Amino acid sequence: MEGNSNQNGSSSFVNSSIEFRLPLLENISNNCILLELEQDGFITPDEKAEKLIKNLTKLNYLFALKLLFDTPFNQFSDEVLRNSLVALADPTHFDYYGKQSMVRLELHIRTWVAVLEKICVTPMRLSKELRDKVYSSLAKFAEIHKKTTQVMQEGIDNNFRSEFNQFNQLHDNKEDEGIMNKRNYNIDFLLIHLRDTLHSLRDDETWFQEIIRRTKELLKGALNITPGALSTLAPGVALPNDNCSILSMLTQLRKGLNFKYPVASYYVDWRVMLIIQHNLFNWSGGTENIISKKFQEMVLMEYFWSYLEKEWIDVTDNSILDSQSKFDEISNKLVKAFKNTGNFINDLVGNEPLALPHTLWFGILDLAQNLIQRSTRKSTHGLCYYLAIESLNRAPSSFIQFKAIEILFHLHNINQQMFSIIEIDFNQYIQKLNETDSTTDSSEKFQNLLAFVKKKCADDFNLLNYNIEKGKGKGKEKSLSIQNTNLTKKISKLGEILEMIANEMTCPIDHEPTDQLCVLQCQHILSFNNLKKLKQKNCPKCRENIEDNGIRYLPQNVIYKHLYSQFFEAGHILPSIEVEDLTNNQYDDSDSDDSEVDLMLTKKKKILKAIRLNPNISLKSIFQIRKKQHPTYLNAIKELKEKNYKNAEHWCKEFLKTYPESYSIRCILAYTYRCLNNYKQAHLHLNEAIELKGKKLNAWYIRGEIHLRQGNYDDAVRDLITSITSINYNAKMNFLYIMIGISYCNSNDNEDALKYFDNVLQNDPNNHLCLRYCAYIYEKQGKFSDTLKMLDKLLKINEKDSLILCYYGETISKMKKYDSAITYFTKASNIDPENIHNLTKRAIIYCILQEYEKALLDINNIIQLDTCKGLIYFIMADNIELDPNIDWNLKFLNLISKINEFANINHDESLLLMRCTIYIRLKKYEDAVLDLDRLFEINEDISFAYLLQKYSDFWLYLCKSYLLNDRVHLGITNYFDLYMYRVDFYSKRDLFYVPSYEV
Repeated sequence: MEGNSNQNGSSSFVNSSIEFRLPLLENISNNCILLELEQDGFITPDEKAEKLIKNLTKLNYLFALKLLFDTPFNQFSDEVLRNSLVALADPTHFDYYGKQSMVRLELHIRTWVAVLEKICVTPMRLSKELRDKVYSSLAKFAEIHKKTTQVMQEGIDNNFRSEFNQFNQLHDNKEDEGIMNKRNYNIDFLLIHLRDTLHSLRDDETWFQEIIRRTKELLKGALNITPGALSTLAPGVALPNDNCSILSMLTQLRKGLNFKYPVASYYVDWRVMLIIQHNLFNWSGGTENIISKKFQEMVLMEYFWSYLEKEWIDVTDNSILDSQSKFDEISNKLVKAFKNTGNFINDLVGNEPLALPHTLWFGILDLAQNLIQRSTRKSTHGLCYYLAIESLNRAPSSFIQFKAIEILFHLHNINQQMFSIIEIDFNQYIQKLNETDSTTDSSEKFQNLLAFVKKKCADDFNLLNYNIEKGKGKGKEKSLSIQNTNLTKKISKLGEILEMIANEMTCPIDHEPTDQLCVLQCQHILSFNNLKKLKQKNCPKCRENIEDNGIRYLPQNVIYKHLYSQFFEAGHILPSIEVEDLTNNQYDDSDSDDSEVDLMLTKKKKILKAIRLNPNISLKSIFQIRKKQHPTYLNAIKELKEKNYKNAEHWCKEFLKTYPESYSIRCILAYTYRCLNNYKQAHLHLNEAIELKGKKLNAWYIRGEIHLRQGNYDDAVRDLITSITSINYNAKMNFLYIMIGISYCNSNDNEDALKYFDNVLQNDPNNHLCLRYCAYIYEKQGKFSDTLKMLDKLLKINEKDSLILCYYGETISKMKKYDSAITYFTKASNIDPENIHNLTKRAIIYCILQEYEKALLDINNIIQLDTCKGLIYFIMADNIELDPNIDWNLKFLNLISKINEFANINHDESLLLMRCTIYIRLKKYEDAVLDLDRLFEINEDISFAYLLQKYSDFWLYLCKSYLLNDRVHLGITNYFDLYMYRVDFYSKRDLFYVPSYEV
């Protein structure tokens, strides 16, 4: 698609005489060392590798060896792979320090990684002894890395300090802090990768081969490389199956990864990505050659963006460098962990191995950097530029900063003219650090890191024959300060970069980038939607027949989402200009020119050209974008519907970056926080929405519902009533009235609550929730007949609702219709025999009716279902003999402790009655009296006292000191009856409180 650039208004850029540096792997065949080996008769990869591993101290030989193993279609014998692995695991070559030590160490370990990756995809097994030997060398290389960093930090010429510090152990911690400032994090990452890859290998099976096979099958299905992988849903239209999405495919692959030994958490996704890359490289070269290199790179970039999108979502709420202190802490631990690395198998026993935070993020960026070195396609370089910039702006630590900076310098080295804007990017990032950090610490550290990475990259480029500035000496570093005029330069360069990307994603029918592309056998592309609309299966460009099995599906969803705003602002995407119906038929008739369509598309092209020629024109001044068609908005809604609330939160925040004054997205974000139970953030965004547009009522509605959840009933009523006029259909209005009614009910404003519930019942007579609340309110008011009317309606809706049947029984029992109450409790028990509440209520009524055997049966059932509650009712039974071998006093005291944990005990009749009963059984009459008095205070129905009738000693205690004369005078011989007579007497005199007297 690069060739299309000239046709889309960028001829000046395409034809400009820029110095474009060829990528490393394009020149494998021209590598001087490999050419010399061929001239000397070393033809096969095995022969070349055997020769090169004998000269590992020579950088040019080491680089040639890495190129050899990095080439996907090079095949090696098991013996050569084994010998190369052993040779590269030997640390004895690093017994001195020079100016190129850090570069040589990284190149050496990268070559080591390349060999191990070849072993992973080769049907061979490493013995435990060999893996143990290679594994143990990691500690030595980690120490070499530390010492090399230390020497470079001190200066290679400072021999005295270097030697002195070997003995000055007290200085080590201070040195470690300084070392972190100029640390080559690539080496840390590569050592972690080596460790976990060695952990993942097995000596009992070549499991990698099965994983590669499964990945290949899933990937072929997702890209329609396997014939018949796409299911035809309409004549001539092949649609991807549901399992073709990247996320679903990755999920399936993760399930298949079984590691015999523990690996770090990042490694599962990391290994999946490496296997996907391996398959794509093989398909685009070697013997298979079933996809183009361009297709391979576009698929890879989509996967890179998909992985990093998840990483970015995880740090959405964090400030810049939010995880730096955590990273520094773990980094120091990791250095010590590598230093203490011992026997391979011994180290595998225990917890998950330690890894640096965001190791997967770093690894994906490293793959992107490798792709930059392989690729000649400017669109790939452009996508890697945006990937690096996005990572830099979201970087949680210097670890990710380092890698993003390195990628940007590599891009600048490949195309200095196009990527000269990175200096502006760095300057703007420093300014951003200054704005977010009150101190200059973060900014200064970043500038030190920037200078270090710039010097490192210059050394890398010189070493790898990158043909950059040589012979200029050290000189003065180029200033990072940028003049204001450079802003125009950046806009222009960004436009060029974005156009390269857009051209690759643009469908020739509607001339806009799209998120789903199909590559035809003729290598022309169409948007997936336009392919579905074709009635004749001919390519719109060349008229070649379209074969279903020749279509390659190319997802670009994540890239499209993240670059949509840039595409729109640059004029690559325009709002609908009502040509959809016309384009539906544009290519249906091969004899038709459709002049009207041509006119519309010509008009669209002219608008695009005008905007691209003048980058100062804002597209928003020409068209008003439809916000609800924005992919970020659609993605937020999709995640919300699927209840992926953290992802929805991320996309809402992304949308607010583009539309900071959006009322609707603030409401959606607030609702998302409501679903996450983060009411503080929900209120924050709702208050902002109401401040923006107070007359719009959606925010009032959501805020009212949240107030109800929080128990702020007065605030809930205020907001919900305010929002009433925003509701325009009955179902939602009913729900609103119910929420207002519940708020009034919980505020003890029963009459207003009933008014709103009645409004709902007029529209929906069978509204279950309203009927229940009405029954509850009538019961509180003592209007038991009205309560039963509501319960009758509920039972007509569902006569087998055991909760309503139980509620019916409780209500009738309050009307002293105990026999009828038993009937309803029994119906409820037949439907739900394990409902302890229902069994309890029935047992109490049986006791009132003095049917103790039936009460005992219910109590025994309660004991079986819940020992704690059962024991409480067990002690209330009338004729139970307690097991003398059990310390019942201790059990009773434990029960009291559990009952006391209830916050509402002073208002709960059942809990008070239980505790009172236990106190009586323990003969703690003083405490029992307090509970009994409280029971009389809160209960007009004093029938509960009959449950305690059998405890004659307790009633004697209550009556002994002051009721003797009454007893003789009235002729009452039962102390319980005498006490209840006085209760009834004082009740009729409106003296509800019965005084307690002690002996």
